[in-house]
Amino acid sequence: MMDLDKTIELLRNFLRIDTTNPPGNEEKAALFLQDILRREGIPAEVYQAVAGRANVLSRIKGRLDGKPVILLGHIDVVPAKREEWACDPFAAEIKDGFIYGRGTIDMKAQVICQLVSFIELARSGVAPKRDIIFLATCDEEVGGSHGVEFMLDRVPGLKDASFVLSEGGCMFEENGSVHAQISVTEKKLAQFILKASGRGGHGSTPHGDNANEKIVAASRNILSYKWPLKAMPVTSAYLDEVLKEQFLGNAQFPGLKKALQSKKWRDCLERNEIYNSILRNTVTLTILKGGEKVNVIPSESCAYFDARLLPSETHARFFARVKKLAGDDVVIERIGENIPSPTPSRYNSLFFQGIKEAIRSVKGNIPVLPFVTTGATDMRYFRGLGIPAYGFFPVTLTKDEHMRMHSKDERISLASISEGLEGSRAIAKFLASDRIP
Repeated sequence: MMDLDKTIELLRNFLRIDTTNPPGNEEKAALFLQDILRREGIPAEVYQAVAGRANVLSRIKGRLDGKPVILLGHIDVVPAKREEWACDPFAAEIKDGFIYGRGTIDMKAQVICQLVSFIELARSGVAPKRDIIFLATCDEEVGGSHGVEFMLDRVPGLKDASFVLSEGGCMFEENGSVHAQISVTEKKLAQFILKASGRGGHGSTPHGDNANEKIVAASRNILSYKWPLKAMPVTSAYLDEVLKEQFLGNAQFPGLKKALQSKKWRDCLERNEIYNSILRNTVTLTILKGGEKVNVIPSESCAYFDARLLPSETHARFFARVKKLAGDDVVIERIGENIPSPTPSRYNSLFFQGIKEAIRSVKGNIPVLPFVTTGATDMRYFRGLGIPAYGFFPVTLTKDEHMRMHSKDERISLASISEGLEGSRAIAKFLASDRIP
């Protein structure tokens, strides 16, 4: 087997390849992964979508034709500002038992652990029941058109997959206990721009037709609206287990459906960023653009919003509400209207059971629960085809570590890499077995 030190070395070298998206430039990282596989004697092909943007695919042939199992990861990362970090986000520095770097959690550590597990499976000489595919893609952070979407069109057999494992869940440590979150669905992406036009002029003579003021008023109306908290089967199954021992005063958590009928419990759930996000539509103002000079009234202004909808919500219903809240002084422009809206993957399945057993083989008898990923992932493409897809990386993260994703000082502990490698090996062993459909 590949030892931990070698795995850490691979991860650090992988992190040092800057794949910030935009612009991406993931081809160097794809070639890096291809080289590792080829040096192990395992065929791997790089698929270039456009100049500098590439994906890599490798396959262990199974005994049966069709229905491959896919270990999916993305190799692009979100931007990082050096001045905000304690160390260079692309130096992969080890400090106090952690590797710091953009992409450690999202999701280069998982890609490397899946790669090592895939290599070891190939080395073992065991013929899996189904083809096992290692697939690392570009462009996930900006929609996936050059990544998974491109690969589904280029490699038809991917649309015939029996199962996909990727990002979205982990083992979560909170209040002294640990549970595993296996993501079986995700919130829908619903990003949009507010645009306003007005009459320019001198800042000393306001005239009531200020584009910035229109944007501020519309944004205030949208952000002040409280989208209702809603229970779904997945969130009920998750929170009923996680919160069953929690008390408010002398009152024990009564189950999610009853808790949402109580103002005290609703307030408690809202104060937790994760619980709040998995229970309602969220709308976040992320970019404001308007004006160039302090004494000039701008004639144009805009605001960008990142909205995430519950799986049960429709885009039509959501945008009808947003339009009503925004009023007539602004125009709403949707970003990426043709976004898949897949149904959740079932969690009463052999895949869920097998991964649960793999988790408990390395972590003990912890709760293993279905979960809703608050962000968008490439799994929506596969779920849209009716292919079961779970998000899970077997590492234990605290809330603080989880919240560093897409933020400053993203990091992963050396202990977590060891745990992630052991868990990935156990999951890969199950996925290669005769137990899968």
